[in-house]
Amino acid sequence: MNRRIENQVLRTLKEGPKTFWELINNQDAHIAGFYQTLQELLEKGEVAYRDHRFFLLRDKGIRKKIDTLCSTCGLGVEIKGPFQKLYQRFLKAIERRPLPLEDFDQGFVRPVDTIRRTAFIYERGDLEGATIFILGDDDLLSVAMGLTGMAQAITVVEIDERLTSFIQDFCKREGITNISVRKYNVMEELPPEEVKRYDVFITDPVETQQGFKLFVGRCISALKGTGSSGYIGLTHREASLKKWAHFQRFFLDSGMVVTDILRNLAVYPEKENHFEHFYETYEIMKKMDLPIPHVDWYKSSFLRVEAVAPTKIQMPPVRDFQELYFDEESWATPGYKK
Repeated sequence: MNRRIENQVLRTLKEGPKTFWELINNQDAHIAGFYQTLQELLEKGEVAYRDHRFFLLRDKGIRKKIDTLCSTCGLGVEIKGPFQKLYQRFLKAIERRPLPLEDFDQGFVRPVDTIRRTAFIYERGDLEGATIFILGDDDLLSVAMGLTGMAQAITVVEIDERLTSFIQDFCKREGITNISVRKYNVMEELPPEEVKRYDVFITDPVETQQGFKLFVGRCISALKGTGSSGYIGLTHREASLKKWAHFQRFFLDSGMVVTDILRNLAVYPEKENHFEHFYETYEIMKKMDLPIPHVDWYKSSFLRVEAVAPTKIQMPPVRDFQELYFDEESWATPGYKK
């Protein structure tokens, strides 16, 4: 049974009895897959069907569905209810977060966008009860997820020891035991104990062709297989549509399909990131006489992908950080080309 679809059905039934047509609106499977999930739930005695309605018989601890859909368009996510409280707790938890380093092409999105990403991952059924792999956590998404108490387990692999220490200290303060953190360089092989272990991955990859495939390839290797999913931050600032097409072919060749794209969901705030000293090294600043940006201009879309076949790992050779971070479209990446 697909864990995610099962959870979507069960959390909706916690609201009360539902018809087939009401339930199908609150899950992601196609009709045949949805029917199969219902049959398995009926056979296990977790759900009953009478008078054209489904009833919850056994409470597996799944929370009642939280409304996160945008009240205007019904498509995006909105921070409200429990997620508004989560946002306030998150702001307090990250007050002394490390600032970005040029060495690792770092930068974090607005705190509200981290919560919006968390809400979207929850809405898609990929948070509650899931095992989650996060490659690079500048945005401290693990902190937000840890505060929800919904995930079964979260593993963060991160090259910056300041961030690993920050997350570990947060877990100690909050008594959170389901988050593990370790230092990791993406150019190294993923430890064998992390391979084929997780339901979900999340990463904001480098946007060179080689770097993207390396980051996402490592993440795909961490997934259990068919039915597992991933979330990727990807911009239009340093990734042309031609490059997006290349990335989409990479997904398909890896056994993954794109299911959702939220355009410009996240914004990188200029003031909070203290980017000023990075700008003199940007390629665009060398090509034009430009002032320091006075608006938040660097934005990231949020993609969801799902494995529809046994995953195929395509790991490109990357010789050094220069090859990892720079290509002909890296015009807003800090650091000098050599």
